[in-house]
Amino acid sequence: MNHVWETPRHLSLLVAVLLAQLFLLAYQIKTDNNVRLLRRWTVAVISPVERGFNFVWDGGASLIQNYIALYNARRENERLRAELDQTRLRLQSVEARAAEADELAALLQFRQSYPDAPLVAAEVIAANPASATRTILIDRGRDADLRVNMPVLTPDGVVGKVVEVFDSTAQVLLISDRKSGVGVELADSQVKGVLKGTGSSLCRLEYIPHEETVAVGAQLLTSGQDQLFPKGLPVGQVVSVRPGEFYQEIVIQPAAPLTRLEQVLVLAGPPETLTTARKTAGGEPPER
Repeated sequence: MNHVWETPRHLSLLVAVLLAQLFLLAYQIKTDNNVRLLRRWTVAVISPVERGFNFVWDGGASLIQNYIALYNARRENERLRAELDQTRLRLQSVEARAAEADELAALLQFRQSYPDAPLVAAEVIAANPASATRTILIDRGRDADLRVNMPVLTPDGVVGKVVEVFDSTAQVLLISDRKSGVGVELADSQVKGVLKGTGSSLCRLEYIPHEETVAVGAQLLTSGQDQLFPKGLPVGQVVSVRPGEFYQEIVIQPAAPLTRLEQVLVLAGPPETLTTARKTAGGEPPER
């Protein structure tokens, strides 16, 4: 039994002695450059390990540097994006204020064109979201002596008429509502008809016979025959014409921006008060 364990032990001792002699010889032997053989062996063994370690270290350092650079670039991009968003918001605010200033300037100019007309400036404070009804709410009412059926205008054209009056507000029915009707005429031919709302952003011109020539782009003005709107105010523009069963089917784009109204003018008097003021101001269009 002891013989079995002693044999590997003697073998290990022999190997250790041989290795010790080998290292001793390598230490004593020198190469041509006066470098010990043991040193060359050591360098040969350690160099690949060192190169591998340096490769891993450099790669890790480069990876960390790239990550830091990418992280910093991402933060800078987020900062620049936030600044760009803020700049856009400021620009939109400035553009909105500029548009509001232009609208107020146009209202003032229109008001000054008819200094004797009883025009009441009002702000749109609400709109009816129901698709079947096209109305807006303005911030003037009985406090400004407004009454039902008073015309509502903008410098661009006719908006509608007052249908309900409250203490400090009033409801306006837009010309695009299905219940609305405005007496109109074609500016180039004075052919008369009735503007009806469709419940959408467009209107239609009714009762125009087939023998009358109506061109796309023709301007539409109030005729004054409805005894509600003064004669000669812009109403809209023809966008399409096609034959119908009894009359032509004519689609009109309203002149006033009915879907984005902010400021309006209410004619707080009979239609002739605006016509008289226009004549006084020298703005009456020539008779055709």
